Amino acid sequence: MTESREQFVDNVFAEPEGDGEQAVARVIAEVLGIDRVGRMDSFYDLGGTSLAAIKICARLEHERGWRVDPAWLFTSDVVADFARKVQSEAALAAET
Repeated sequence: MTESREQFVDNVFAEPEGDGEQAVARVIAEVLGIDRVGRMDSFYDLGGTSLAAIKICARLEHERGWRVDPAWLFTSDVVADFARKVQSEAALAAET
């Protein structure tokens, strides 16, 4: 991977919790080309862009089968919040 952007993030690193957060954090790290992404990291602070949001959502849909709206990354930019939103929507979709 390329350079780590940890120096740009004010939050202390917190490991992603649970399978969903871990999957989201891994995909964000891979798409943005950074070493690691914590559960309290902001997509914006990590250098996220609209193109990156589309790539992240497409990867999550391909790898996990989750239908993910890129707008969710802009309204829930913290990894834990975004993962919670994605999993909540996936659970609702599974009920229908």
